Amino acid sequence: MESGPAAEKGTLSLFSLEPESLKKNFFYAGYTDPVHAVKVEPATGFDEKELHAELAEAGLVKLTKVYHWVDSSDPHRNWKTCESEAAWMRFFLRTVPELEAAGWTVERDASFSCSMLVPEGWYVDMEEAGDNYRVSVGFKLQHDRINVLPLLVAYLRDGTSEEFITLPDGRRVILPQQRIALLASTLLELLNKGLTGSELDSMEVSWLRALELTRLRDDEAFETVLPKQLKKKSVQLAQVTNAPAVVVPETMQATLRAYQQQGVNWLQLLRSMDLGAVLADDMGLGKTLQALTHVLIEKASGRMDAPCLIIAPTSVIYNWEAEAQKFAPSLKVHVSHGSDRADHFDNFASFDLILTTYPLLSRDGEELLKHRFHLLILDEAQFIRNHRTHASRVVRLLEARQRVALTGTPVENSLEDLWSLFSFVMPGLLGSHEHFRARFRNPIEKMGSETMRGVLARRIAPFLLRRTKSEVVLELPPKTEMVRRVELTQGQKELYETVRSAMDARVSAVVADKGVARSHIIVLDALLKMRQVCCHSLLLKSHNAKKIADSAKLDALMEMLVEMIPEGRRVLIFSQFTSMLKLIEAELKSYEVDYVKITGATKDRKTPVAGFQSGKVPVFLISLKAGGTGLNLTAADTVIHFDPWWNPAVEAQATDRAYRIGQDKPVFVYKLIAADSVEERVLQMQERKKGLLDGVLGDQKEALKKWDEADLEELFKPIGG
Repeated sequence: MESGPAAEKGTLSLFSLEPESLKKNFFYAGYTDPVHAVKVEPATGFDEKELHAELAEAGLVKLTKVYHWVDSSDPHRNWKTCESEAAWMRFFLRTVPELEAAGWTVERDASFSCSMLVPEGWYVDMEEAGDNYRVSVGFKLQHDRINVLPLLVAYLRDGTSEEFITLPDGRRVILPQQRIALLASTLLELLNKGLTGSELDSMEVSWLRALELTRLRDDEAFETVLPKQLKKKSVQLAQVTNAPAVVVPETMQATLRAYQQQGVNWLQLLRSMDLGAVLADDMGLGKTLQALTHVLIEKASGRMDAPCLIIAPTSVIYNWEAEAQKFAPSLKVHVSHGSDRADHFDNFASFDLILTTYPLLSRDGEELLKHRFHLLILDEAQFIRNHRTHASRVVRLLEARQRVALTGTPVENSLEDLWSLFSFVMPGLLGSHEHFRARFRNPIEKMGSETMRGVLARRIAPFLLRRTKSEVVLELPPKTEMVRRVELTQGQKELYETVRSAMDARVSAVVADKGVARSHIIVLDALLKMRQVCCHSLLLKSHNAKKIADSAKLDALMEMLVEMIPEGRRVLIFSQFTSMLKLIEAELKSYEVDYVKITGATKDRKTPVAGFQSGKVPVFLISLKAGGTGLNLTAADTVIHFDPWWNPAVEAQATDRAYRIGQDKPVFVYKLIAADSVEERVLQMQERKKGLLDGVLGDQKEALKKWDEADLEELFKPIGG
């Protein structure tokens, strides 16, 4: 049907023929209601075939076809009607406005009696029913209260609903379909309980769903009188966007930014109501710090009568330990990882914080289920987006007073991810998996239903907090630097120990003979080989190294990129090893991530720079030596140093490719450090002896004068030593 301005097509006159008038010329079958009819007067020149085709599409047929004209003449030749009362009402409500928009003039004769009433107001009544609430829903009409629950049952059962209802007394009432869909979707329990009775007056719902209905008061103009306890909870939940401030214990060794304090306030409010939470801030905004503050507050309050369990990817588990030691040193932390972890299962109660990994859930799940936890926190919670995995099933079974999910990507592939998160933090909030798919995912993803999108957003809003970098940019410093500790794989650890042991013996012999200052070539070569193992075993040109094809740091890098790139992050990745950049390239290709690259072998530097600066590619691979200076890459907002440089000034120069005049975004700098390796010990020595390693490769002899045998002994310690 046409839309917008259209040429005049003619006039449609709407009549109502009284039953008595049908007796004379129509085959009378005892009609008691008026017969609604349309008299058609086409405009001059309107093609008759086109006329009948357009009106047939609108649902109109010849009047005589429905009511059977019995005389030989046919004065009602151009009169039309609909084949049923329901079809007529749909024509009147939906099609008449479309016909008017398409160029028809629609007139209503004085006899036309198709009257439709409009609800004068909607209500949701609630009363206490034990721990739950009994709810009735309806509208007001001419001083009457009309129950609509039977209509909602039909809507949920059949997925269809008329735009009007006829009341027992004959009154016809227009029902806004968007409002009926909203109510039906909000009361999914109707379908779950299999209610089908037409006499349903009220239904029992949980207090959480009752709270959701209370929010219809403000958003959709429902009149609601709340029971006392529900009103109290409603006031609490209404505060989630601006939760009351809580006091951060003095044991927290960090000053929270304003948005981080708000995040902690929100976690605390939901904890006070025994509700779960999804903290979904962008990467780099401090989800770990907020979670640790939440734990500290619980400990300081005396509420924490059981340990808190944090489950994280293997690549970040030791980063959690380091962050806890740095910001919350008063917490007793235990890392449940490694071959001796079973020795400590019975001692969990003596710790404040237990750290473990997703892969270990398949082996340790049975032991973890024996314990009760105060808080259960999932880091990188998108790891449970597949609800069928063993890890997903285990975390749902663990007992905890509050469940918290941390993720920068609450929806990575589809709304299925969202259901998986909330089936962990708030079981039942989104219904069963099958009902969620039928009532939310399919209507939103396949049919673009804004009603269902609104229902879903309203339902999860109190329990999901997401802030992006752009929202908090005014509170962020120009540059935020973070160290991410990565535990080496078992194969890397074994190779590292083999190399370290051999190099340690060789260096010790040379230093004993020549002294530290005159042994710099041997020392640097030994350290280089150990650092290469930390990056990737394949960087070593040895037969044993080729047998180990995995890299914990490469895995960690890809996990970061998979989260960052969908957020729109523009990333510079620096490495001093061009061979490492080649390995990263291969991974980017396997993930179908576009990139450009500059190394010392690059002849044309302008093309990759232009490609990155214009936004065509999200990732720029740069060798530290070739790209550490002379590049202006202000399109970047993220810098990742895959391997640390001995000279912090050189690293800073590389970072300044993004952090320079013209940069209008906050810059996030990440350093990937192999945990408990030479890389981490170098960082520790830099902190302990400022300038100790400055210029090792620039002015090696001068730097080595600052070293002594104790420093070498520290660098060559075994992992775990």
